[in-house]
Amino acid sequence: MLSWSGNEHGVEIDLTKIRDAHADTAMPFARELFDFATAATELDDAAITIARDALAKRAGVAVTIDAAAVIANFEMMTRLADSTGARMPEETVAQRLGAATALGVDQVVSRR
Repeated sequence: MLSWSGNEHGVEIDLTKIRDAHADTAMPFARELFDFATAATELDDAAITIARDALAKRAGVAVTIDAAAVIANFEMMTRLADSTGARMPEETVAQRLGAATALGVDQVVSRR
């Protein structure tokens, strides 16, 4: 979804650069995107407000709204899948591992 949004706005998205704090030379506002997504998952109102405002200031309101929509959609899909007990087919898991590894989320431990 982030890649699609980037394409719509004419911004090339390199997922490995989003997690890199020094990626601004290759992708403007990568750090702000990463901070916003991280804050959204930590249930810290102050942190998400700071991160959202920083992203809006650096990238604009439209990018911030797109990022918030992507975060919300992933939350929704995860909750729906969890509530049904759905499991992804192994081939799908293997295909998505590349993106998860690029972002470093393959090392995240679930809070459940």
